[in-house]
Amino acid sequence: MAKDPSKTEKATPRRRQKAREEGQVARSLDVPISATLLMTFLVLIAYIPFAYKKLVEYFIYIFSNLSKNVPSVSQSEIALITFKIFFFLITPVFLALLITGVLANVIQFGFLLTFKPLMPKLERINPISGLGRIFSRKTLFEIVRNVLKLLVASLIAYFLYVKIFKESASLFFTPVNQQVYLMIEYILMMILFFALLSIPIAVIDFLFRRWEYEENIKMSKHEIKEEQKMYEGNPQIKAAIRRKQRELAMTRMMAEVEKADVVITNPTHFAVALKYEREKNEPAPKVIAKGKDKLAERIIEKAKEHNVSVIQDPPLARALYESCEVGDFIPEQFYQVVAKILAKVYKEKNIKL
Repeated sequence: MAKDPSKTEKATPRRRQKAREEGQVARSLDVPISATLLMTFLVLIAYIPFAYKKLVEYFIYIFSNLSKNVPSVSQSEIALITFKIFFFLITPVFLALLITGVLANVIQFGFLLTFKPLMPKLERINPISGLGRIFSRKTLFEIVRNVLKLLVASLIAYFLYVKIFKESASLFFTPVNQQVYLMIEYILMMILFFALLSIPIAVIDFLFRRWEYEENIKMSKHEIKEEQKMYEGNPQIKAAIRRKQRELAMTRMMAEVEKADVVITNPTHFAVALKYEREKNEPAPKVIAKGKDKLAERIIEKAKEHNVSVIQDPPLARALYESCEVGDFIPEQFYQVVAKILAKVYKEKNIKL
């Protein structure tokens, strides 16, 4: 299927997570195959001496007890021993290969358990989509890769055939144990060659799968904008909410002005309303409202409407405006000058300290 030309942007983290949940990951089947072949060679190299010793002991035991003519006992005993020996010989190799296969996949895309890829999809039985897949770049890559695998297998088979054919005449005159040794050597050699030659194929296949995955999950600019709206909200709605929040905060702040003890001004450029709640044993006066320019004018008007003292002190007003936020206690360096202002205000209003 042709790729949508509008999808030119890299996938966002949310798009990647969604693709992962649907089972879409960059996965190469050749990586676990290559890793398993290499592990098979290493395991056999380390395990064959031990397995050989156990098998020799097994056959010695079996053939040394053939003279025992007790069918009901000896046959069941031999069957049990045979099962045990082969179970304990095969199980470690099987577990090593299983763990290797799992780790080879985990290294590629991490731990993932999902059944969504198994769900039936109508596009899979769509003949038009099927034709598109037949002539896709993926199919072309699969053909090239399989031809490369066939060439590798043919080269290995030819090499082993030549080597075995040259030595086959002498095999008839060698002991059985030597023949077994040579057979094991050929098998190990074949596995090693397949493992080594499969590594570059696995690397190429993985890089292609990674590139193909990135291409498949690309997004259009419209999709990115829609995703942002879905998860982060419409920018216009967010702006309206912020505007409403500012309006509510402004309304609450203006309602606090009437509770102020004093409003210090610049005289109209800055206005800071202070309140000192002595009964609560607060450490210092608190800024309950502040503003500049038109907002400062509104604070001053509100203060005058409710008989709140308005004191002009430009340096102090500007310093408080820049150093304090609404709800903050005034800094310690302003204690003395503010205390004098409050004392004057309280004296004019006959408020006892």
